[in-house]
Amino acid sequence: MKAVALKLVLRSWWRNKTFSIISIVSLAIGIACTNLLAAFVIYEFNIEASNPDKDKIVYMAQDSPMKSGEIVSYIVGQIPIDLKEKYTEVEDYLRFSAINCKSVTIGDKRYEPILITTTDTTFAHFFKYKVLYGDLQDALSAPDKAALSESCARKLFGDANPIGKIVQIDLADGGMRYNDEVIAPSRSFQIAAVLKEYPQSYIRFDMLTGNEQEYHGGIALLKVSASFDKEGFAKKIKTDGVPTLQQEKGSYHFTSLQDSYFQHYTQESIPYIVRSQRSLLLIGLISALLILLIACFNYINLSFSRILQQIRIVHTQKLMGATRSEINSQLFLDTFLTVGIAFLLSLLIAHDLVPAFNRIMSGRITTGFFLNSQVLPFISGLILVLSVIPACYMSRKISNLTDSNYRIFFTGNKKRKIVTALSIIQYVISIGLIIGTLTIHAQLRLVQKKGESYRNLVEIGNWMGGNVNVSTIAAELKDKPGIASITRAGGSILYAWLRQIIIDNKDGSETYHSMVQYMGEESLLKTLDIQILQGVTPEEAIRKYDRPVYINQRYANILVPAGENPVGQPIQQYDKYFDDGTGQSCTICGIVSDIYINTLEEEVMPALIYLSDASAKNFQMLYVKLDEKRKKEGMEAIRTVWEKVNPSEYFTYVDVYAGFMQRNRKTTDMANLLLMYAIISIFLTCFGLFGMALYATEQRTKEIGIRKVNGASTGNIMLLLLRQFAGWIAIAFVIAVPFTWLLLNRWLEGFANRVSVAPIHFLLGGLTVLIITLLTVGWHSYRAASGNPVKSLRSE
Repeated sequence: MKAVALKLVLRSWWRNKTFSIISIVSLAIGIACTNLLAAFVIYEFNIEASNPDKDKIVYMAQDSPMKSGEIVSYIVGQIPIDLKEKYTEVEDYLRFSAINCKSVTIGDKRYEPILITTTDTTFAHFFKYKVLYGDLQDALSAPDKAALSESCARKLFGDANPIGKIVQIDLADGGMRYNDEVIAPSRSFQIAAVLKEYPQSYIRFDMLTGNEQEYHGGIALLKVSASFDKEGFAKKIKTDGVPTLQQEKGSYHFTSLQDSYFQHYTQESIPYIVRSQRSLLLIGLISALLILLIACFNYINLSFSRILQQIRIVHTQKLMGATRSEINSQLFLDTFLTVGIAFLLSLLIAHDLVPAFNRIMSGRITTGFFLNSQVLPFISGLILVLSVIPACYMSRKISNLTDSNYRIFFTGNKKRKIVTALSIIQYVISIGLIIGTLTIHAQLRLVQKKGESYRNLVEIGNWMGGNVNVSTIAAELKDKPGIASITRAGGSILYAWLRQIIIDNKDGSETYHSMVQYMGEESLLKTLDIQILQGVTPEEAIRKYDRPVYINQRYANILVPAGENPVGQPIQQYDKYFDDGTGQSCTICGIVSDIYINTLEEEVMPALIYLSDASAKNFQMLYVKLDEKRKKEGMEAIRTVWEKVNPSEYFTYVDVYAGFMQRNRKTTDMANLLLMYAIISIFLTCFGLFGMALYATEQRTKEIGIRKVNGASTGNIMLLLLRQFAGWIAIAFVIAVPFTWLLLNRWLEGFANRVSVAPIHFLLGGLTVLIITLLTVGWHSYRAASGNPVKSLRSE
């Protein structure tokens, strides 16, 4: 009987092959999208899932001394030690910092920079890395020893055992003077251990070594007792006078390891700790579930097309002696086969999409993670729900349904209401995703506009000093092909020096702002495309003033009284705490446009730009603007000059625009995610429309023939068939607009610099779905309307 049931199912599929293919493919895409996002969300919300001490680890942070209301992760090195010694709630501590690597040398081979993290010998008390070779405690106990990650060891040493091998790290801050001592250009480490990486890790590193004896500060984790109260402990140590960066005004903050994974702190670049975005995960998961809904609605709607045939088959089987259980088994088999094949196909789709998905979402999942004990129950549950519920309903409904009952239910008002409701929901989802995609891409374009001055901008050198002679490189690059402009600067644009601005409020309180400071020669403004809003040109400023400085618009808004012209005034007139370390006065020579270096979620910072003449010797960075049409030639010229001027130095550079966009990854990832799912939703909706249009025209074949015989034109019949779809879209549009508007405004509230939700985006969302629907349904409508009416009448 099982073989007969399978044959009947396959025969039914073959008779309705168009609907069967659409149903299976739609379900496969929906399941693949849902599984991808579900696996990603599970991965991110279960960071360090295999760590037995995860719930006992807390992350330390404190109030920022640079800007009121902000929090920083930097913890002075002695503080975690003092907390462990004085408070029983603290069982252990772990501190992190980093070594700035410029390149790696092994023997006579040089490799690109690696991520070097320094930590305490208590590392193994917090994170459970499997040691493949060597001794981790030995690697962290000696200052000249280190451990490598498995992937880094393979990259540097191949399949050979690296234990005992010497790795020379060329330091990015080599040659810099610190505490009256010049830092050595390189350090040598003996490899003492190799660690196996594991998924869902909180810490990221290529090389791990011990903290220096004079550890000044960095990131700190605490292992605490089960009774630890985060807020209560923060209040206790504040009362006890534990020092902060704000002295007695500041407070410490403690968060769980999982919560800290989703936190981002202003002006911090912490490469050795992995971060994620909670909002991106939630919106992504909702998008995936919406896609799954569309796929399921397609499946339900298209199932109506072959139910009548199934009823007739069931009745025939009853006459042939088939029992109710055998009929139910056949209907169960039909549904399970559909979902099962769709699931297997979804695995192939997901496997192919994982690399692209990881690039879009900055994810770390692998295909193997789908079989992880965290993900497999969800996937299994999803498949069971998609299989069991429809199978139970279909077996109960069809086995009790007569041919006349079918015609009453599935061709009457009740069926139309179900199809209409499901179709409208599909349209609501598609319209909402399109509107969301358009709005978020508008926010992304705003980000790109704010960073436009950085496009094709290359940063060369090291703000910490080093052996790179940027002045010689600048002279060699002059008039080279592909080079639009060159300027020298005293520091990095994206990693500029910050200073605190203190503003006295009328109520006696103080407000802190972070101010960014730059120094460069007169061509700096031109190369960085910074516009002068008021004041004199750089060339005139250097001739006119001994120490000219530009302020940006944000600085003027905060410190300069309204209506007052600050040009020509000393900077100390507006900033009483001003001190650039020289004790000399600076004169404001102009106001320039704001310089955006961080995410647009934050207000732009006030900025000072000091100008120096070309003879100054404190230039450490070189900025090269490449010609848009000859970028490749420009980069080749830079590399050639570098190798000529610095033959012993590894060539490194920074794409400033890419760095700025990376800081705005939240917007970029969200835009890419919604674009991907909007396209998929439209694709699935088209699939469903194709099947529904075919079904609708088949059901109305006789009606179409009668209308044509009575003189109806092709256009009239097409309008008749298209009218109901246009009505559904109109209803869906009315429903989608308020919901989408509320959600988008809620998301945009997180940005200090943001776009508005534009009405044109709503119109484009509805119009896009309408046009796609008309194109998809119109083809079927035209075929039905232009056919021979005699054949249409004979079809019944």
